[in-house]
Amino acid sequence: MEKIINIDELKNNIEKLSKTLPSLNIDSIYIEQNEEIEKIIYRDNKLHELRSCSKLLVSMAIGIAIDRKMKVSGKAISLDTEIYPVIEKIVDIRNEDNLQKIKKWTIRTLLTHTTGYESQMMSEKYIENIDENKLLDYALNYDIPYEPNERYAYNNVEPFVLSVFFQEAFNINLKDFINENIFKKLKILEFKWDNYGIYCPGATGLYLKHSDFHKIGKLLLNDGRFNGVEVISKYWMNEVTKLQLETPSAYKKDRLFPKIGTGYYVFISRDGFIFRDGANGQYIIVNKDKDILITIMSTEENMKNITEIFRNLI
Repeated sequence: MEKIINIDELKNNIEKLSKTLPSLNIDSIYIEQNEEIEKIIYRDNKLHELRSCSKLLVSMAIGIAIDRKMKVSGKAISLDTEIYPVIEKIVDIRNEDNLQKIKKWTIRTLLTHTTGYESQMMSEKYIENIDENKLLDYALNYDIPYEPNERYAYNNVEPFVLSVFFQEAFNINLKDFINENIFKKLKILEFKWDNYGIYCPGATGLYLKHSDFHKIGKLLLNDGRFNGVEVISKYWMNEVTKLQLETPSAYKKDRLFPKIGTGYYVFISRDGFIFRDGANGQYIIVNKDKDILITIMSTEENMKNITEIFRNLI
């Protein structure tokens, strides 16, 4: 199969944009086409923060639990499993209106960011002065103005609540489950992921080397397989990467990869492209039909600058 991305043209784009943009702080890029990986602007392969790319691993872990029919209160976990009965004893929800909405949350609700919040209220700037041990109470008592399962609003709450749910349901920290069932199978031996209190943050906080970050992308490209071995079922990876919900509120037509909709913690874009992004320009970009996998590590606040390097190339 012919390679879609011309690496020399990509390097020229990077050079041109570096001269015209206020900043383009790319640390490294991996381009995989036809099972060949090329590294661009490659720097020391040290641990790098993934930010919201961490969310993708949460949806993968949930899929493993569903495939294994792990039990919650005696029943096999599913997308329709309710969240509140598992966390009821560890939360103090003082807002009665919130409580009635939270009782409607299912795993599907959390995976599609349709819990009913107005907007993001759990990123670093919102919680920097909150005790990590009280983050769950903070989140569940924060105003939830909309009915669940009706409105998309991107937030860090949902992956964190899923992490809490997972630990309370199965008596294992989500980070440890991901390490045992994903990282070790991908031969990822070094990472950092500190807890919020006693729970894995889920939404953020994970540090990986770029070479290991790229392995996560290979699971998206290869339907859950790594080096020919199934890590996550093809069925679940298809669910993760198919359009579950349109997201008109997140759509920006001027972006090279506009967010048309969401899967389970990945975004569905144009022409067969799907991606997961994280603040400051962390990206996994996949097109299975074209056999393309791109992973990017950066420290660029203006994330639009990052994907502009591929303009007119894909």
